Amino acid sequence: MRILLFSDNHGEKDNILRIIEQCEPLDRIISLGDSEMREKELSDLGVFGVKGNYPFEPKFPYELNFYFEGVNCYFTHGHLYYVKSGTSRLLQKAYQNNYEIVAYGHTHKPFLEEISGIIMINPGALSTWRSNNNPTYALLEITEKLIKVTIYNVYQNVIKTLMKKRVNNGS
Repeated sequence: MRILLFSDNHGEKDNILRIIEQCEPLDRIISLGDSEMREKELSDLGVFGVKGNYPFEPKFPYELNFYFEGVNCYFTHGHLYYVKSGTSRLLQKAYQNNYEIVAYGHTHKPFLEEISGIIMINPGALSTWRSNNNPTYALLEITEKLIKVTIYNVYQNVIKTLMKKRVNNGS
């Protein structure tokens, strides 16, 4: 399963179109908020999403929870967890709900680490001006044996990669 994650594009639709084309084929596309686009615009591109803190957000929920290939994943913008001050509140939510992957935005800075068994992903900002001209996104790939997350910039340069072998996958 291939899942494209982006956040904080702040109305820059061209960068969304660009990364979709670069990453196809995709099974799911998820906006982590602050898109500043209409819900129909995002839906027409096949984008699921969460609401951010910016005033012109679509009527998306504040959080999404999906199981992809048996992996419990949580998606939120992050502002309700004060992620600009750290990820401790978000990690607590992950522990309480047995999330294996947590993806969030809001800080405009890419972040990718495994913390106590939980993969924390912030794809950074897809907006050119919010990312200091280095817009970034993440590609999450889940197979029976492996979870792989790569953060790229829109020029397809790898920023960071994390790989985790799956041990409790029924094999």
